[in-house]
Amino acid sequence: MNHQELLVEEMITALTTKQTTQLARHVDFPSINREQISWLIDVAQNETLAWQSLVKGVHYAQVALLLHERVGETKRGSKERQLLVLAGDLFSSYFFEELASLPQTALVTLGRTVQHVNEAKCALHEENYDSTEEYVLLWLKAEFGLVQGLAAISGRDWLTEDGQRLIRQRAQSLQSSAQQLLLSHLEQMAVA
Repeated sequence: MNHQELLVEEMITALTTKQTTQLARHVDFPSINREQISWLIDVAQNETLAWQSLVKGVHYAQVALLLHERVGETKRGSKERQLLVLAGDLFSSYFFEELASLPQTALVTLGRTVQHVNEAKCALHEENYDSTEEYVLLWLKAEFGLVQGLAAISGRDWLTEDGQRLIRQRAQSLQSSAQQLLLSHLEQMAVA
C-alpha cells in the first residue's frame, strides 16, 4: 500500500466513526467515496496547515448539504424528515468542530465557501440563470465549490486528475449541451 492509499484509508476510518451514531440506524448516510477522499487529500495537503481537519471539515460539510437536500424528498412532519434534518445538523456540527482547529483565515474562507455553494444550489433549484454557460458555472460551484474553497486555503490546484475524473462522472447526469460545455470548460481550466 503506497503512502497516498494509506492516508486515504486512515481518513476513511476516521470519517466512518462519525457515522456510527444512533442516527445511523435510521438514516442512510451517503457512502464515503475513496476517490473523493483521495482528491480532497491531494488538494488539502500543506505543510503549514492541519490538512486533516480541512479534509474532514469539507467532507462533513458535503454530507450535511447532501442530507439537507434529501429533506425535500420526504413527507412533511414525518419521522424520516426529522431524522434527516437532525443528521444534517449533526454533520454541520462536525464541520464546525473541525473549523475550530483551523486558523481564522481558513475558517472565514470555508464559511464563505459554504455560503457560495448554498447560493449556487438555490439558484439552480429556482432555475435562476440565463444561459447554459451560467447553469454550468452554477453547477460547478454547487457540486465542487467546497473543493475550490479548500484549494484557496491550501494554495494547491483543485483540478487534479482525480478531480477531473470525478467531475466527468458526475457530469453524466447533465443534459447533453450542458455536459459538452462543462467538458470544454474543464479542458480549458486544466490547460491554464
